[in-house]
Amino acid sequence: MTEKTAAKKTAAPVAGPYRTDDAWTLAHGTAVAAYRKDPVARATMTVLTHLAWRAPAATVAWHKGTSATMTAHAATLGVEPGMPVADAVALAVASLPDGDAKKPLADAAAALTPAKK
Repeated sequence: MTEKTAAKKTAAPVAGPYRTDDAWTLAHGTAVAAYRKDPVARATMTVLTHLAWRAPAATVAWHKGTSATMTAHAATLGVEPGMPVADAVALAVASLPDGDAKKPLADAAAALTPAKK
């Protein structure tokens, strides 16, 4: 197997939204439960839930009816419309308090991050 073929077989799936990836879905669900009592972390998980509807290679965009509270919290994290979704997810995950739920979420996000060109 050539290096190029090996890279293709191990490349992260970046076409579909995060929410269709099993590892992401499991890690996200665990983190939602783990952070539910921390209001700031819970707000960050809401941002991540919104971002999970997009593909890692897409750009951040909010629908017309998206909560102003959620978009304001996203902005405090540095998440802005037009930025790459994978970068936005990384910012949001990094802002979460350390704990057992953070590493699996960070690992799942990293696995879906498109390679930089």
